[in-house]
Amino acid sequence: MSHPDDTAAGAAAVVTDRAAQRAKELGADQALEALRAELELRPRLGRLIRTITEGGRQVELYSTRIEGDAAAGRPAVNVVHAYAPAPPWPPTVRIAAVVPEDPPHPDL
Repeated sequence: MSHPDDTAAGAAAVVTDRAAQRAKELGADQALEALRAELELRPRLGRLIRTITEGGRQVELYSTRIEGDAAAGRPAVNVVHAYAPAPPWPPTVRIAAVVPEDPPHPDL
């Protein structure tokens, strides 16, 4: 049994059906899969939004930006994921939302 802050132990990371569908619609499904794999190793990646209690467990909510790819026609997206440090083991990450960034408005 390892300590929850021990990133060598890793975390189980999954993508919700809705987040996967939205990523596919935006052409960001491969980038999201790469992020999911990275979150298994670094579950606290991104900017901490807040900490909540869910089912009696502390859950940390993070926001991470995936850069757009103009050549592929993919916009930049923001991904929200929830990290539940252990116990119980293993720690888990749930990618819950994929939201496209608003394009810049030069007239504003």
